Amino acid sequence: MNSLKFEGKGFEFFKIHFVNVILTILSLTFLYPWAKVRELNYFCQKIFLAGNSFIFTGKAKEFFKGYIKTILASLLLIVICIGGSVLSVSFQGSILSVVIVLISCMIILGLLYFFAPVILHGSLNYRLNHILWGEVRPSYNGKLSELITICFTGSILTTLTAGIYNAWYQVKLSKYLLQNVRFGSLRFDFSGESKKLFLLLLKGSLLSLITFGIYGIWFIKQLYEYSVNNIVVKKGDHEFKLFSNANPLEVFEMAVGNFILIFLTLGIGASWAYMRYYRFIIDHCILPEDFDFSSIQDSVNEEETTGNAGLTGKNWLDKWNPTFIA
Repeated sequence: MNSLKFEGKGFEFFKIHFVNVILTILSLTFLYPWAKVRELNYFCQKIFLAGNSFIFTGKAKEFFKGYIKTILASLLLIVICIGGSVLSVSFQGSILSVVIVLISCMIILGLLYFFAPVILHGSLNYRLNHILWGEVRPSYNGKLSELITICFTGSILTTLTAGIYNAWYQVKLSKYLLQNVRFGSLRFDFSGESKKLFLLLLKGSLLSLITFGIYGIWFIKQLYEYSVNNIVVKKGDHEFKLFSNANPLEVFEMAVGNFILIFLTLGIGASWAYMRYYRFIIDHCILPEDFDFSSIQDSVNEEETTGNAGLTGKNWLDKWNPTFIA
């Protein structure tokens, strides 16, 4: 029996999503944190593990503070871009104009490489540390300095290798993130191999291109299986893997159905498409039938919490521990 279920309904989410979109647009995105918290509340309430739903305890005010920091970081990038363009036009026709453009691009790229993991770190902190399942609270204990190193190195090497290094980057990132997630007494890991992911991506991309997208159905299924089947759950000295029971027909129904819902309804059916997508992702993630969920006591090591990790970290980034949220 699948102990993980998603019971979200399209029309219920549509009512929430429609109001959220209107409020976000009219407020020039300043009400986005309130809108996002409403959606997170709904999603958590509709995810059931062993018959019990999750609860989201986050507040919009906390989200708003982190979101404003993200907005300011985005504005900084825009200012640098505009400033560089204006300066280059001022020296148009000279070598200095080219130098200014190159320097501006390098600064923007560097800041993007820096802020992307900062936002990921802040978002994981906020979301996971504000979820409850009964008395059990998940947590993310990663250090910002380590995450930035992984993301910065991975992004640079992926760019320099024209995307070839991406498989190694994704595996390393997945492994780091999962190793720093706790769910009560449960720990996690990722057992995926970079070479297998690279061959999977290469084969899927080529065959999808040759078959004009038809192979994409099997490609999506294989990527989903690779992601789920390599998630390792540990409790004490025992461990097990999750596994996927999705088949190509179910992937076809989900993908084509969502395409029809979104494009043929001019986006109105997006809420139903979201629900179908998350139902597929969650319902096809299978846990062992004999696992005792009552044994997932809420055991949190205070030294592993994000807050303490940030305070005791030797790196200044860990002491800073920002809460950028998107």
